[in-house]
Amino acid sequence: MSSTSMPELPSQPSFLRRHGCLVFLITIVALFVIAVLVAYHLLVSTAMPYRFVASMIQKANPNVHIEGITGDLKTGIGVSSITWGDVPDKPSEILDLRLRYNGVSDAGNTHRIVISDAGVRRAHIDLADFPSGNNVTSTHTTTVTNGSSTTTVSTTTSGGSAVPTVNPFAGSSGAAFPQGIESIEVERVSIEDVLITNRNAADFRLSIPKIEWTGFKATPTSVEPGVLTVESDRLTLHTTPGRTLQVDGKEMAFQKLLTGTAQPALHPAIKQPIAFTVDFSMLPHGQSNPFHLLAADGRLEVTGTADGGGAIHTRDLDLPSFLDAPRLFGNQAADLPSELVLTATAGPGFDEGQGAMKIVGGSFRVGVLTFQIEQVDFTKMVQYDTTVKAVSKTDAGDILWTLPLANFGQEYHPRLAATGLAPTEILARVFAGKPYQELSAEEKQAVDVRVPIYFPPPENESEPK
Repeated sequence: MSSTSMPELPSQPSFLRRHGCLVFLITIVALFVIAVLVAYHLLVSTAMPYRFVASMIQKANPNVHIEGITGDLKTGIGVSSITWGDVPDKPSEILDLRLRYNGVSDAGNTHRIVISDAGVRRAHIDLADFPSGNNVTSTHTTTVTNGSSTTTVSTTTSGGSAVPTVNPFAGSSGAAFPQGIESIEVERVSIEDVLITNRNAADFRLSIPKIEWTGFKATPTSVEPGVLTVESDRLTLHTTPGRTLQVDGKEMAFQKLLTGTAQPALHPAIKQPIAFTVDFSMLPHGQSNPFHLLAADGRLEVTGTADGGGAIHTRDLDLPSFLDAPRLFGNQAADLPSELVLTATAGPGFDEGQGAMKIVGGSFRVGVLTFQIEQVDFTKMVQYDTTVKAVSKTDAGDILWTLPLANFGQEYHPRLAATGLAPTEILARVFAGKPYQELSAEEKQAVDVRVPIYFPPPENESEPK
């Protein structure tokens, strides 16, 4: 009997033949997801973005070398060294540059922005290694004669620089606190061994051995300034815990005490070291920061209150011994007063234009005459049109000293006037105490050089400030 053979089954397509398109699509998607994850890891969890930027900087500036880049976008950056400059054996360099923070994810979870560590270990920089800017530097020379002595003063200024107008009672806490953030904290900032020089100006040198700031914390309802230390050849600052003082008959408790010294190297106008103390408190947004400043051996006292008011007291303050007027305000600046006694008070909200400042009175000496300051009240809105006046009574009549407050802080141009006296006669009485015709040749020269300062031509008076 013949066996019956089984019929052959039709061949079935393989898995790949049936699902090849789906497998291909899944593979493409998987590779894309992996690529995105790898790219995200490289961008966020490695130093690749910083290295990419460093590479671009070095390609654009062949004399710049950046080495030892570490960190990531989540926690911060560290750079071992940055060197640049055209002098091979003396490059400008920054060593151990670092910035560490808690990152966006942690800030979102904890609602805190925390800078845990920031600073540099060494920064020796020569300004000549930077590209030259567009500032125009000019040197002005003025000759001031006082009695038998003649002094020539050269003042160097750069374009764009100016002495800003400073309101001693301004103490706003700045912008409102960021929404969704409970605190902004700085745990540690440390900058060491900073030396800035300029081989194109051999007399320029700035040395900062140490800047350290720790313990800062700001919340929507409070500000803890932390501890600040600055040591340099121009300015020293040290903070200590606050104290309670009697200020204008009221007891005021302050958050911190700042002790410092401004050295002559800080500004050409400073003639001698000026020690000062500032008791201050930092308040949340919307309030002025109260403070109490003492300087010039206690002869200058400035107070600001939380309501925006304050007071200024000077006690026999000899301004010319501390400051050089031509170097501070320009060659046409007038003589600063000596033996200055002044009391001025500002009502609540003065800086916002709501209160008034009252110059109660006082006196000062210019030349050989003593002037009595007249009382004047003004608000912030009318300060531009206000003039401070002082009078000295002499045998030749009253001599009036006036100081417009329109640009006070940017310039210092008081004027002198007296009925029936020519400019030279007024100046002779002020600076020599006798008529012009009785002056010696040296004394006449001292008077003549001051005529354009105290009696400028009419066209200069009408120039825009």
